[in-house]
Amino acid sequence: MSKYKLLTTFILTSFIASSQTKLAYHDKQFSFVLLVDSAKGECAVKSIAVARRSGDKQIQTIFPGENTQPCTLPKEQIFIIEDMNFDGYNDIRLLQFLPAAPNLPYYCWTYNPKQKKFERQKALEEITSPDFDAKQKRIFSFWRDGCCDHGISTYKYIGGRPVLIEQGEVKEEGGKVITTLEKRINGKLKLVKKTTEKAKE
Repeated sequence: MSKYKLLTTFILTSFIASSQTKLAYHDKQFSFVLLVDSAKGECAVKSIAVARRSGDKQIQTIFPGENTQPCTLPKEQIFIIEDMNFDGYNDIRLLQFLPAAPNLPYYCWTYNPKQKKFERQKALEEITSPDFDAKQKRIFSFWRDGCCDHGISTYKYIGGRPVLIEQGEVKEEGGKVITTLEKRINGKLKLVKKTTEKAKE
């Protein structure tokens, strides 16, 4: 096979194996268009175009870090619009990857009304599988570490940053189930409750 034919075959194969699509989302104020690269069943968001719905004027393009998700994942699980810092403005987050455990990691951006743009918040990205409770103004994170250790962590905003204020954990170790509860007291997490029971066979 000639070099020309080999190059043509490579280009055609690459085109078939990789393609680009767009995913569209919106709330009352903004529309978000995600440019997605797909190859061999895996998708990666390359950019997020942000536009005001009034006038359809693009105000920002966000280039997220490395991310990959199964292309079959529902779009509602890839990109989420909600108020993450309880200031009355919707923010956005993007799934980084789909792990085997339920500890889902996200890239997070909160809306800055003064700057009129979305700004990345790495402190929020440290919280896996976050559940934002606007009424309580708390962030709840259910996490799991292996087969025998899981818990719920609770965060609240202090000085504009999410701070861990309470953590409950259930761990099975040496034939025993150990349940602990820690709370932030005087700026430090302290153990306030601990129980030990025999593990069920």
